[in-house]
Amino acid sequence: MGIRPTSFSAFGFGVNWEFTKSDKDIAQEVMDFLADKRVLTIGYARPQAEAAACLASAAECRARLSEYLDQLKKPGGDLRIWLRAMRQAFVDFIEAGGLHGRRFGPEAYDAFNEALAQLRNHVQQQADEVSGRYKLTGLNLPGAEMQSAD
Repeated sequence: MGIRPTSFSAFGFGVNWEFTKSDKDIAQEVMDFLADKRVLTIGYARPQAEAAACLASAAECRARLSEYLDQLKKPGGDLRIWLRAMRQAFVDFIEAGGLHGRRFGPEAYDAFNEALAQLRNHVQQQADEVSGRYKLTGLNLPGAEMQSAD
């Protein structure tokens, strides 16, 4: 945790400040948040009927990653790059589903699970980078190792 000055006074010799989170603290919060997300954690080859719930979970993850990015103070740090890549993976998954998830409809079991596998693989790769850099317990997403072998 750091301290960041927010304003100064000239003749009153005052300084206003706020506590800031370290990149490691933010990285740990991200790992903890993602470790419990439905779209990432419940088995490979999900039934297509769960597409809407997975899309909602992906939208929540995308929004939360944007919030974490707003907390970062270093404009070009590695954590920013990795979190942006994770957020893009969620955006790509949502886009693959199309408007209201129509591309993940009843006849699209393979398309849904392929997009889900790509999302998990991409997030797993970025999470491995983050956890390695900050020496954190990373994510162990189901299906990620299956897709890596292909």
